[in-house]
Parts: sequence; structure tokens; C-alpha cells
Amino acid sequence: MSQIRRVVTARSLTLVLTAALTSAAAPGCGKHHTLGGVDLTQGPAAHELANLAVAQKGAAAVAVVTTDVGRGLAFVVDPGGYLITNRHVVEDADYIEDLTFPALQPTRSFAAVRIVYIDPVRDLALLKIDSDEPLPYLSLGTDHPVPIDKYLGFQDKVLLLTRVAEDDSGGKHDGTRPGFVARSGKVQELAVFNKAVGPGAFFGLSHDVKRGMSGGPVLDRYGRAVGVVSWTWKHRVGGYAIPISEATQMLADRPAMTTSSQQAHRAETRARGFVAAVHDGDLEIARRMLSPTHARKVRAYTMRTIAEQLPGEGRLPVQQFVAALEDLVDSQPPGAKDLPFAAVQEVVIRTGSPGFMTALGVDGLLSKEQVISFFFEFSQAYVSARFFAAMSAEAAMDLALSRLQTVDASRTFAFADIAERLGSGDDITIEKIEVVPGAYAPQAVVRLRVAHKPASPTTLAPAPQTLIMQLRLEWGDWYIAEIQTLGLAS
Repeated sequence: MSQIRRVVTARSLTLVLTAALTSAAAPGCGKHHTLGGVDLTQGPAAHELANLAVAQKGAAAVAVVTTDVGRGLAFVVDPGGYLITNRHVVEDADYIEDLTFPALQPTRSFAAVRIVYIDPVRDLALLKIDSDEPLPYLSLGTDHPVPIDKYLGFQDKVLLLTRVAEDDSGGKHDGTRPGFVARSGKVQELAVFNKAVGPGAFFGLSHDVKRGMSGGPVLDRYGRAVGVVSWTWKHRVGGYAIPISEATQMLADRPAMTTSSQQAHRAETRARGFVAAVHDGDLEIARRMLSPTHARKVRAYTMRTIAEQLPGEGRLPVQQFVAALEDLVDSQPPGAKDLPFAAVQEVVIRTGSPGFMTALGVDGLLSKEQVISFFFEFSQAYVSARFFAAMSAEAAMDLALSRLQTVDASRTFAFADIAERLGSGDDITIEKIEVVPGAYAPQAVVRLRVAHKPASPTTLAPAPQTLIMQLRLEWGDWYIAEIQTLGLAS
């Protein structure tokens, strides 16, 4: 929802960190554990450190991730070059421009950055860089998936880092200085739930929120990373972070994909999981399993087709749609806390009618499912911005258009296309799965038999169909791409 901003910073202690941090800055004694191919260190909770020592240790291991669409932070958890960040820092980018450690002297930058795994559910991602020497890294509050109260408590002191270039404390803003500004605060909530961001409990921080802090570490008084900065609510003091145990769970869930047999086994697991999700009506699970590359392709075609109609007569139905959304927002009584999204859905569904599609100029060019998916994503962002964040209509429009450019929205477009082929509640059987080696990346081809249910009790069921589902290896896992009709099954 648009009232959520996934950016965080901190307050209180201000330290400009540009120390000569040139060595591996080992985090001290701790136990080591390899999880998902990443060598983690669980730091001891024995010796409390001063804020300066915590900040210097943290700054050495924190990098700025610059993409073609934005900037965030990441931090090293394995001296071999593995870093943790937020999924939303990298998933909507076409490429990563560079990854820089601004607190090191001299500053170190890496142009070759690999996204080795993106958690399909949590707002987490794993990056990899190749370095000719070990990198400074952070020990963790835990190297196993355990409850948060095993390593962090209510009112515990914690510290966050923000780039000097993006800090404006005291009314000053100096974009020329390297390094980080460190600010201290406390844990003010241990269990906050927000399904719009991800599953599980987040923990709340007393720190203020600023842009550019996503993906950075939350450091405890022992210098350990105990969380990953993730999001905040607009107009609410404080930010929220993902417990570091969720990051260790991400690594535990990371599939082994080194050998061809491992790839084949995972492809079968993912294909069967997708079919089961569709069959059981777990559409959000199924949607998250769609290929980001293919989803962007489908979205681009849908948006281009609609955009081509807007300079002409297609503008009028869009204006009428936005006016209907404004009427819904204006009709809410003062002080209302909830917006009737069911009413919004009724407005959205009407965009798939023959009359609306003809007026828009896309009848015969797009399916009604594609048109509905476009206006669904647009309306959710627009109405949330107007109702919850009290944005102007112009600002809400910009936010809605930005929402349409995300991978998450793209998957809505792609799923509309897939759902049209698979049907609703039909019996789907996997007949064959084959992994096809490729010059750059393998593909998996799945043969499906779909037994369609009759439209009504008095009609005959359509003949079964054979569909070909293609899977692509992206972000460290298999994702469902195109589904094509092979023909009528014999």
C-alpha cells in the first residue's frame, strides 16, 4: 500500500565515519556456520561496545548499492563477498551500476555485482561481489532461524547508518563528503505485522526515516547485525526492520542449484508448487512464482498498447475512471480509517467490459484480464495515496504510474495472461518435466494437461488441452514464464 515507504535512517548520535578501515575488520570471536553456501558468524553478546566502536565496525562492512532506478544499502556477512540487502533495492532495476564502500580509505567500488538470490516472499536479497582480498564483514545476532527474543529485546539500544551525502541533520546537507553518519536509538516494538511488506513479524525502531537507508544493518550494542532496515509508515515516527533471523531463514531456504540434477529436482518442485497454488486458489503464492523478465515483457506490451490510445479518444474513459475513484475517496466520512476496497474493485471490474474497452481503443488488442490488471494496480496505488497518505491528485497519479513500473505490478499483468489460459478451478496435471541446457542459462519445459470444467451443469466440458509451461532460471531459482497451447489432447 502506498502509505508504506521502505526507507529508514536514525537519530541521536552523529558521527562522520571515514576512518582508515582498510583491513578485513574481523568482528572478533564467534561461532561460524555455513548456511545456503554463505559463511556466517554469530557474534558473542559478551562485551558491550561504545557507540563509536559499533559505528566504525558497521561502517566498514556497509556498501552503497546504486542501480539505474535508485540507491540503497547492503552489508557484508561473508568476507568472501556475500552481502544482504532488501529485495526492493534491486528487484525493479534493470542493472546495478556499482557497489561502493564509502567508509573505507581508499574507497572501494565494484562494478560487477551479481544478484545470486532474491527471496520470493521476504523483502530480502543476497548479492555477491568478487574481491581479491577478504572484505570487512559483520557478525550476526544469530546464524540460525530463531525467535527474535533470543538475540534482541524491547528497549535495547541499536544503531543505524546513513550516508553523509543524504543526511540533513542540523539543517546542513553536504553531498561531497564520503562516509556515514551514525545515529543511535532503541527497539520500541518487537512484533509488528504488515502483509503488504512481507510475512512474519518485523521489529520497530525509534529512529527517524529518510530515503536511501533500505537494506542497511541494524546494529546492537555488541556490534552485531540484528536486523535489516526495510520500511516505515508515512507520517509515523520510527522505522521498521526485518529480524536478522529472517535473513538466515532466507539462506536456509536458498535452493542448491550447482548440479544439473539439483536444477532438475528444483524445477520439478517449483512447477508442482505453482500448479498446486493455482489449483488451490493461492493466487498470491502463484503470482510470486512468475518470471520477472517475462512479467516485465507482458507489462510493457499492455502499457504501450494503452498509452497509444491516450492522445486520442482513449483519454476520456481513463479520466472517467479516475473521477470514479475520486468520488469513492470523497464519499468517505471524516475520520474514516478504512476505505471500501470492495467498491474500488467494482469500478475496476467495469474496465473489462466491452463498452469500456471499445472506448479505450484496446478491444481486440488486449484481453479483458490484461485491462483489468492495469487498472487494478493503478487504482490500488492511487486510492491508497489519496486516502491514507492525503496526497494531492497529481502526486497520487505519479505514485500510481510508478507502481505500474514495479516487478510486483508486472506479475499481476503476467498472471492475468496465465490465468486466462489455465482457467479457474480446473484440474491440472503435470505429464512431463524436462530441463534444457542453454548457452547462458538453462530452461525447464513442463507439459501440462488441463481438464476444463463445464461452464454450467447443463453444458458439456470442453475437451482437455495440452499446455507447455516454460520456466526460467532467474535470481537463483526457477520462475514460471510463458504458457503456450500445444493443442487438444488426444
